[in-house]
Amino acid sequence: MTSRDQLQETLCSRLFWHTAERNDAAVADHLFHRREMDVVYAMDEATLFDSFFNYLREINVFPLLENLDPQNQTRKNVPFIQLVLVFLMKVVGSIKTIDEINDLLLTDELLMSMCGFNAHQVRDGSCDRGTKLRKTPQPQIRGSLCVDTVANHIVTITPRRIENFFNHSIQQLASQGIFPKKIQTSCDCTLYETTSKFKGCGSVKREVKVQARGYRKNGELKAVPVTLYGWKVWAIYEIKTNMPLAIKIDTIEKPDNRHVLAVLEQAKENVKASSSIDSLVIDRGFLDGKVLYDIDQQGIEFVIPLKRSMGAAKDARQLALDSESFPPVHRETNVVHGYGKKKFTEKILTTLVGVPDLLTCATRRVQKPIQPKKIMSLSH
Repeated sequence: MTSRDQLQETLCSRLFWHTAERNDAAVADHLFHRREMDVVYAMDEATLFDSFFNYLREINVFPLLENLDPQNQTRKNVPFIQLVLVFLMKVVGSIKTIDEINDLLLTDELLMSMCGFNAHQVRDGSCDRGTKLRKTPQPQIRGSLCVDTVANHIVTITPRRIENFFNHSIQQLASQGIFPKKIQTSCDCTLYETTSKFKGCGSVKREVKVQARGYRKNGELKAVPVTLYGWKVWAIYEIKTNMPLAIKIDTIEKPDNRHVLAVLEQAKENVKASSSIDSLVIDRGFLDGKVLYDIDQQGIEFVIPLKRSMGAAKDARQLALDSESFPPVHRETNVVHGYGKKKFTEKILTTLVGVPDLLTCATRRVQKPIQPKKIMSLSH
């Protein structure tokens, strides 16, 4: 369960880690010589959210938050933007479950005032609906909203609206010049699981290993087929800060390489005001000839691990063994295996060699083979 102290610590690390640092000597020197300070900020959650919301207004993100409204409320007792701001507080504060926002957010008069609620609404609620059905005494501070109300409205935001909001927000950040001129990026996708009742979600069958029972050996895992429901999210990240530059959302059964080019093109569009993408790091799940060829044609250098069975990987290793003009770089690491009495440590030597002019990286459905300037080969 998330405590208020944990909420404050998370907000300080997320919202102020780039702008604030402790320097007692500088503060003491300033007070001694000038005897004045411009302003004093309390490092509590209200001050942090206030500064955060002011920044969102300055870069014109609040109109984008208002566009998240799906316009399907028949009776608007509470504007949809207020529900979005409450949920935004939950996300930024890393509050784990929706039920915890009642004690941490909805009953806090100062925080709710930033979302547009008044003191009467925080104490007595925004409406009297459901009060006559209570079987327990009403609390002294009821809270501005019901937890279920927040959840039921937030889930009505469609993936397309979330995707557009995110990408336009990155464009507003890029216009502030916060990204470097040349950006090194990485691409990854992740699953966002829901229940089968979520409207529009996809489904995919997977095998999950669980603890075996019966006559199997102790600790042996058994593969059990399961059906997963939900969405898959593709994202392009800036490597140095891990800041996402673009996202693409689709149903969970889509292959990893389906939207690599689309999300890369969206990332280029989002940062074009101040930056350009110089390189892209992807993993084996995105290994597709047409995708790699298109990335190469855009002038973007890509890095991807090759499968051991591929001809290009075998040729790169052989060239690395035969090359004398490129000195190798060695790294020795200790890897721990097993537990208890069977625990042992293995030393692994990794050799890194730069291999130029590897011409066997031919790909399907393209007219010309990709000719990377340099492929790094690993040998153990």
